[in-house]
Amino acid sequence: MNRKTTLPLFILGVLLMLSGCTAQRSPATQASAGPSQPVEWRPRGQMFFVAPEGKYIGAIPCKDCPGIEVSLDFKKDNSVVKSMRYIQSKNKNSKVTGSWVVTAGNIIQVTFNKAPQEFYKAQNGGHLVMLNSKKELNINPSQAQFFIFNKD
Repeated sequence: MNRKTTLPLFILGVLLMLSGCTAQRSPATQASAGPSQPVEWRPRGQMFFVAPEGKYIGAIPCKDCPGIEVSLDFKKDNSVVKSMRYIQSKNKNSKVTGSWVVTAGNIIQVTFNKAPQEFYKAQNGGHLVMLNSKKELNINPSQAQFFIFNKD
């Protein structure tokens, strides 16, 4: 193409692009426009993880045993049941109940009735990673297989 045809096509393209744009109005301006113009809600900022309802299974390390198998059962009513089975021990099993809430940064805060609070980070792929008490991911690479909870 030569310069005589390129410039008019460029100007035409810019004009078409600009004519397709409409001014965005704030929700307050939209609401005052009257009932004929519906107010459209658009999410702003980070969206929170969808509720972690269901059962998640993982493991945590143990100083005097091979490890502890853990299952977390998140209920719709924001209650949670944590079951722990000490690997290679038939007598060491325990269960605690509590409640859960999703906080900023897709962190699930679990508060137990008779145990310290726990924090889990929701990850892409539908699994949870256990965080420390400061809500930080602090995993030694040699223990990477621990602290990851997959949906059952």
